[in-house]
Amino acid sequence: MSRRALAETIARAQLLGHVGPGEIDKYIEHGLAHLEAADPAENSRWCDLGSGGGLPGLVVAYERPDLEISLLDRSLSRVQFLEQAVANIGATRRVTVLNGDATDLAHDPLHRASYDGVFSRSFAAPSVTAECAAAFLCPGGALVVSEPPEPVEGRWPTEHVQSLGLSAVSVIEGPPRFVIMKLLELPAVTVPRSWPQIVKNPLF
Repeated sequence: MSRRALAETIARAQLLGHVGPGEIDKYIEHGLAHLEAADPAENSRWCDLGSGGGLPGLVVAYERPDLEISLLDRSLSRVQFLEQAVANIGATRRVTVLNGDATDLAHDPLHRASYDGVFSRSFAAPSVTAECAAAFLCPGGALVVSEPPEPVEGRWPTEHVQSLGLSAVSVIEGPPRFVIMKLLELPAVTVPRSWPQIVKNPLF
């Protein structure tokens, strides 16, 4: 895979509305920052939660060809784009595209407690992100979340995060800014709740 092919793929995502306006190189650099924050072990398995136009998942795949990566999105149009994008960059053997709700796939034995790490760039509100991601992680796995530039007090309340089996957050100030949580113990089998439930009645 070449950097040019990666840039062209992200530009295509932008034209289709799967990625917002902005410089392509900056999107790539932000994707690489996810990788630096996560520091994945060799040959580990990662999920890009709400991958959209493939950020950061495609960038991570470009930089770390040893990793096994799942790009998850509920939108059929985005999934169709991602499938073509993965083929275009020659990563079909190690990058999988998943179509469906995270709340459903997190209960699938093929994916539950199966990932060494989860990336979240702009998936959902913190409570929804934490509840979904916790179920994908195996013990010791990491949730790596891209955060707004300025800290927001109470955004990741320790008590509620820990109720999902996650550690209190550690912060990488950046820029860009990230929070990281490790899964200390598997969450209850009822986690996550259905998508309407976690949106209507968030944990925090």
